[in-house]
Amino acid sequence: MIARLRANHHVIFAALAVGGLSYAVSQTMLIPSLPDIEAAFKATPSQTTMLMTSFWVSGAVTAGLFGRLGDMFGKRRMIAAQLMLFSLGCLVCAVSPSLRLMIVGRVLMGCAIGLFPLAYSLIRDELPPRRVVGAIALLAGLVAGGAAIGQSIGGLISDNAGFRTIFWISLVLGLLSIVFLLVCVPESPVRTGGRVDVVGAMLFAAGLAAPLIAIAETPSWGWTGTRTFALFAAGAVLLGCFAMYERRVDQPLIDIPTLLLPRIRTTNAATLFVGFGFFGFSTILSQFFQEPTRTGYGQGASATQAGLFLVPGLVLLMITAPLAGGLSSRVGPVVTFRVGVVLCTLALAAMTVSHDHQFEMYLWPAVMYMGTGATFGAMPTIILQAVPPERSGQSAAINMILRTAGSAIGVQLAATLITMSAGSAGAPTDRGYTTAFALATSAGIVALILALRIPRRLGSAPETSTGRLAVSPSTPT
Repeated sequence: MIARLRANHHVIFAALAVGGLSYAVSQTMLIPSLPDIEAAFKATPSQTTMLMTSFWVSGAVTAGLFGRLGDMFGKRRMIAAQLMLFSLGCLVCAVSPSLRLMIVGRVLMGCAIGLFPLAYSLIRDELPPRRVVGAIALLAGLVAGGAAIGQSIGGLISDNAGFRTIFWISLVLGLLSIVFLLVCVPESPVRTGGRVDVVGAMLFAAGLAAPLIAIAETPSWGWTGTRTFALFAAGAVLLGCFAMYERRVDQPLIDIPTLLLPRIRTTNAATLFVGFGFFGFSTILSQFFQEPTRTGYGQGASATQAGLFLVPGLVLLMITAPLAGGLSSRVGPVVTFRVGVVLCTLALAAMTVSHDHQFEMYLWPAVMYMGTGATFGAMPTIILQAVPPERSGQSAAINMILRTAGSAIGVQLAATLITMSAGSAGAPTDRGYTTAFALATSAGIVALILALRIPRRLGSAPETSTGRLAVSPSTPT
């Protein structure tokens, strides 16, 4: 029975989708309830924001390590390990008596972000070549949809059952995901073997953590503060040392020459700005909707009502995600990526210019989510088509890390601009939000310029930096 399930490609995809959705929903479900958590623990806004920032920092720091371990010891095994950490973190948050301990739980939950690149790699290893492009695009689109679902229902759950219920729901989803994974998904036959690059892992983790912590502390330290500058400088030095060390070691954590291939480096650069602009935009929407009507621009929505503004976009995302996968199969993921970036950037520009009417609060996010589904679905496929199977986990993980790092920077910078605009009444001004939307639009334009530079075709048998041949895609690239 189990062998039959593991041989069914639809079952494999469904099991991986359950795990991805579990993480994606929990990633954003907490956003509308941050004011409730702030009141419960008598904390400041910057302290409760650490619940989100610690989540992203943890994911960015650990995704590359789990990606490499998945390539070495088995992708399914590492996905299961991450889901176990995720479930433990949910339990810690659900019973936590303090905000500090809840942040620890969120750090554990954030470790699961590396399951996405491993899931994409598993799809590449297990599914027929003709189905790989569409399946990866659909899974990534569903994950983007999960983030929208979380933000839409988080306020409803918090308003009616309390914010701790969010963590209990995430715990149940995490445990179910582990069961489905172990029962329905076979282990990948593609392994690199070798040993863990401990020194490289430490340098990489410290180099990423330093600037991300500085970004998280900018509300109290300031963007030009001494400690902020020191951590950014330390991060740059550590990542530079990491890159030099990885070029010398026999079995590196991350193969640096592979990351420097034209298609990889350009896609990763575009991904950084995608995370900066698009995810930063969607995160501040909930706060924007809940601003009081006396501000002249706010909708005065409750947490539940704020989620309802995102429902049309969520529905469209679910409809367009399979279509984006089909488009990638026919014309290649690079074209799909460009289309998604264009839609997102247009929505950001429209939100910057006009956000005075309620119908616009439904329209612009809807266009945004349509583009997000296409963009997120195409990114991992572009990467995986350009690398050999034995480096798929680490390469996709780096792409995820850059998106996460861009998101953390975008969210915090947007929050800083909004907070700085607060007038005598204490509420942010319309100008603050408009500036944040304009900044996100600029990031979208940069992402589009980079997307247009991504090579569409690899050739019949692209050679990697190590001389090995990447698997030639069976579909247009």
